[in-house]
Amino acid sequence: MRRLLAPKWLAWHALTIVVAVAFFRLGLWQWHRAVATGSPQNMGYALQWPAFALFAIGFWWRVCRDAVRPPADAGPRKRKAPRRDAQEPAAAAAAASRVTDEEDPELAAYNRYLASLDEAAGGRRP
Repeated sequence: MRRLLAPKWLAWHALTIVVAVAFFRLGLWQWHRAVATGSPQNMGYALQWPAFALFAIGFWWRVCRDAVRPPADAGPRKRKAPRRDAQEPAAAAAAASRVTDEEDPELAAYNRYLASLDEAAGGRRP
């Protein structure tokens, strides 16, 4: 709770109050315009402004709630799989890229070229 009393948060609270009051006031003004003119468009706007104010208040409430008590699924990140050593991906890539000259001679030649570059680099990865 103490976190919500920091200066940055107090500014957000004040902004939310100002926005909500302004939206409700605009809705009231639009209502008076709708009564005076009988315009259905003004009546629609008169109903929209309070909805915007309620949305702003609801959003503020959720942000404050999440700041005090983060969602349950937002815990510390865990690794999904154990870390592999650097040679495993290279071996898997080499096994997956084996193409014979009968299947695609150009691709097989390119793969041989890449393998020679890898050997020249000593199997180091950037």
